[in-house]
Amino acid sequence: MNPNDEPYTPEDLIRPVPYQPKKQPLWQTSLVSLTWLLLSGISFYLGLQALKADPKPASAQAGTEQVVLQNTALKADLAPTEGAWESWKKWWNSNNTSSESDGTVSSSEPESEDDPAFRASTWFSDYEAMKRTVHLYNEIHPFIYGFKGRETNNGDLYSLWGSAQKHARVAELKSLNPKVKIIPTIFRWENKNEKISENIGLNGRNDIRDKHIQNILYEVDTYGFDGIDIDYEGMSCEKKEKFEEFIVILSKEIHKRGKLLSVAVHPKTAAKKSGMKACKGLKEKINMDFAENWRGPMTHDYAFLAKHADRVKVMAYELHPRKQGNPGPGPQAPNVWIRNIITYAKERVPAKKLYMAIPTYGYDWALNCNAKIKAVYWSDALKRQQLGVTKQPTNITQVLADNKNSDSWTNLSKFSWVHQGKTYEDPSIWYKSEGCDRVAFFMNRKAFEEKMTLLRSYDIGGFSFWQLLSDNDPGINDYLELLVTNKLPPVPKAKKLPEVPNPDVKQAPPEENQEEAKNNLDLVKK
Repeated sequence: MNPNDEPYTPEDLIRPVPYQPKKQPLWQTSLVSLTWLLLSGISFYLGLQALKADPKPASAQAGTEQVVLQNTALKADLAPTEGAWESWKKWWNSNNTSSESDGTVSSSEPESEDDPAFRASTWFSDYEAMKRTVHLYNEIHPFIYGFKGRETNNGDLYSLWGSAQKHARVAELKSLNPKVKIIPTIFRWENKNEKISENIGLNGRNDIRDKHIQNILYEVDTYGFDGIDIDYEGMSCEKKEKFEEFIVILSKEIHKRGKLLSVAVHPKTAAKKSGMKACKGLKEKINMDFAENWRGPMTHDYAFLAKHADRVKVMAYELHPRKQGNPGPGPQAPNVWIRNIITYAKERVPAKKLYMAIPTYGYDWALNCNAKIKAVYWSDALKRQQLGVTKQPTNITQVLADNKNSDSWTNLSKFSWVHQGKTYEDPSIWYKSEGCDRVAFFMNRKAFEEKMTLLRSYDIGGFSFWQLLSDNDPGINDYLELLVTNKLPPVPKAKKLPEVPNPDVKQAPPEENQEEAKNNLDLVKK
């Protein structure tokens, strides 16, 4: 999708029910007050035991009931400490909420012997590819929801699937794999033409935020989804606290229904030196303990989100984005970078909730001319391989040294420091086209298998694809068949490795006019 185009809204999308808060009846308020007076007369010992009690959460509530979203409850959840009165209120209302003793929302997913130790999941817009391979995945994310509105939001959603399609496709996918969890994605990339503001309560619009949450719950309830995946990207830093409030409220309502909350986050690697960064509009400074200092990562606090979400999916791709500037040509998700992301994330996210999302695409750069940078998929790579030399693994430093024409490769050589001391498991094709030297990086089974071996060695929750397409290396499906049937040999546990001689390149901020990957029609294939 081009960010300058108005989002497409299918005509047959059922409009979500309007948000209508409940009013508490007077008799209920009186009953609570009377009960409090009676309980205050109970002996100190019994009162102390009540405060220490750990009641079981109420059973999951399903259906399409209206939700009362109250800011007073939210403030208690966000407070770092609480007094006796707040503790008592939490205990008193514990039969209506699902909270752990530390005030965080517990996962709605029960432990099960059938629960795989390492889950396979994917985002997709290619429905035919999903039907053919749904048996290979534990969780799937239909990439179908977006925001209505552009610079301002009104709480409404649009869907790429119509109402009848959603009912039919959920039923069909469940029939093909009864165990699969269907958790659709709501996506918005923020740029100068599209904002993520009122939908998370910015500008004092908690009413729009609550309507937005109600619309999300309506979709989950109506179509029998197993949860929702929140993919709000590129947000400016002043949205951090409001985004967290939004996640807290949404998490409670999703978990009441026994559903799952997934949150996609920008990749981060550890900073050499931490510091506090002020952002206008925030009450607290941001702890910059990560190296990626552009707006997107600043709004995604891993530790906070992990307390309220069941899945934290790190989008570990776009290390070398489609642009001629720094860091130039290279692989999208090399293991040397993924390892650093996992090291940072595992200190902040419980291992079972942590997923690494890896790409199924690559890019093709011109090396010595000003030509267009192109996306590369499996079929594209097969065609290019007939024109040049394929390297796997790829040692760019060695390629530069061995090629007599590399002195002219200014689009790559000026960033040669990025690749020193590194050998990538990713394949690359070095070829000529229209009088220009070019290099294309892509994904095949061999590279995918090496990345998966790395992920499995860290005992994280699983992986996700961006994205499942018919045009992926078919060998990847062969590997996944072995994974889901537990036929892969075990892998050694990861050990802490020494740092590479030169610092790894960090994910660069997007250029002002650059189209982000998910907004490109050639990446989001229908």
